[in-house]
Amino acid sequence: MTGIFRDDDLTRLLLPGIPADYLGTPVLDEENKTLLARRDVMFEILGDRIPLPTTEAREGYFGERHLEYWLSGRRDAGKVMTATAVSHTAPRILDFGGASGRVIRHFRRQWPEAELYLSDLNPVHVALSRHLFGGDVRAFHNTGLPSLPFPDGYLDCVMAFSVFTHIDHDDTAWLMELRRVLKPSGHLYITVHDQATWDVLPRTVIGTLSMANEDFHDYHIRHPELTGRKVHVYSTTSDTYNCNVFVGMDYIERHWAPLFSGYSLVSLAHDHQAGLVFHM
Repeated sequence: MTGIFRDDDLTRLLLPGIPADYLGTPVLDEENKTLLARRDVMFEILGDRIPLPTTEAREGYFGERHLEYWLSGRRDAGKVMTATAVSHTAPRILDFGGASGRVIRHFRRQWPEAELYLSDLNPVHVALSRHLFGGDVRAFHNTGLPSLPFPDGYLDCVMAFSVFTHIDHDDTAWLMELRRVLKPSGHLYITVHDQATWDVLPRTVIGTLSMANEDFHDYHIRHPELTGRKVHVYSTTSDTYNCNVFVGMDYIERHWAPLFSGYSLVSLAHDHQAGLVFHM
């Protein structure tokens, strides 16, 4: 038993075998193809004994491209490691909104002595992460309120993939809470929908949801320059994952950047999302 979930129930959310068993599944992204061609990454795949979540357990992401799910996590983990330059061998790292552990699983291999945490709104993700990683990743359920169970200045790095792209309220409050739990030398790595996302939106997966709405479609045409913060609620039947959030550079500089000592942004670093790094 893991929390309120039976181990048998959680096992049904896992693919049989290990990642190497899915080497024959399609890999479409060029960055992921490049990773797959690397000898060191192939050894990582062969050495990873932790099963992969089913398509259902990862909310449909990557469909039947199971190895690409693994590779995308490896790609994103590498970008966080490079951008945050966490130097010591036992950092404390939180994957905020880490879902089924797509990214944090790769920190286990790179820093076996690290203190790793994963939080998520979805209790199934939390239970599955505990089932998959055991004590190697300490998974916990967070609510929608900006509060985390860490003392001030505790963590070296916080990462949040596809989280601030869907927070329709309290975005600045959450950034302040994440800043609170970071060490003075810490880093926060989040992904956002920025101007570059706005430019390519009609050709993206999320564009299907947003551009199908006539009012949003017309707004997008009339406003080729993204300014401020634009929230498009595309579903009223779900409390989570019901909106896409877009932020202009003016909004980042006015509301978010003053909370930190500095920041850098790389557009389209993660498919259609930008990688935004804040430094304490």
